[in-house]
Amino acid sequence: MEIGKTYDVAFSTGRYEIENEKCVTCIKKTPKSYRVKREDGTTRLVGQDSILELKEVSPLTGIETRLK
Repeated sequence: MEIGKTYDVAFSTGRYEIENEKCVTCIKKTPKSYRVKREDGTTRLVGQDSILELKEVSPLTGIETRLK
């Protein structure tokens, strides 16, 4: 993830739990995690090792771009 870009993220939160966050913007990067901001203004911490799928989304048009 890069700071300032918008993503759709799927990540594991527990042994058997997977969560999805749509249209979140990366606002901070640390060695082990990312701080992302949701559209409603709340933030969430996402661990780098827990990310299962990451898609970059254009904030203006909503067009998705696959990241490899």
